[in-house]
Amino acid sequence: MTIQIIKNKSNLPDNEMGRIMAEYELKLEIPKEKLERQIMICPVGIIGAGKTTVIKSLSKKLNLLCISTDGIRELLKENNYDYERAKEIAVRLAEKYIKKNFSIGLNTDCVSEESQRYIRQFKDKYNVKVFWIHINPPEEFIINKLRNYKHTWLFKNAEHAVGAYKRRKAAHKNLNFPFIYTFDPSRDDLENQIDEVISIIKKNK
Repeated sequence: MTIQIIKNKSNLPDNEMGRIMAEYELKLEIPKEKLERQIMICPVGIIGAGKTTVIKSLSKKLNLLCISTDGIRELLKENNYDYERAKEIAVRLAEKYIKKNFSIGLNTDCVSEESQRYIRQFKDKYNVKVFWIHINPPEEFIINKLRNYKHTWLFKNAEHAVGAYKRRKAAHKNLNFPFIYTFDPSRDDLENQIDEVISIIKKNK
């Protein structure tokens, strides 16, 4: 019983998939402890919202294995491959470690129908408890962050980053998710927000 994967057209061949996955696995921080009840934290948040900050903190405090599609994309770029199979790699790795009884923190925007389909499969096939969180700071905060962030591999410059944000805005309107919490990383109490979510998760596992 495995997750049914959608294979997108890509210049990454099947015979290179294993190598890329193995290279990315070397970057993973494997939790020393496992939760008695397996969970998966699924964030919805647009480019620049602060998903990485939130998910990394939650993963560390809750002993989750954090899987980042941006980290996978960066590795694909380094190997001169496109990003089309990044989500597939993330799903394969998540399934591998769920089978080993680890809980997962997804560092990606789970807003798409494809992402939701995968998450439903994890919930149904492996009885993983899914927690949806919304990361939604004010637009002014995001734009300012994208314009001033030291851009590296993902965006060419601030204009490119802001353009990507604007193209993604439509996908984040009229959201209908069972969010347990909405984060605002623009506030100066982010650690308190993290602790509130941890309390909610522990009460509802």
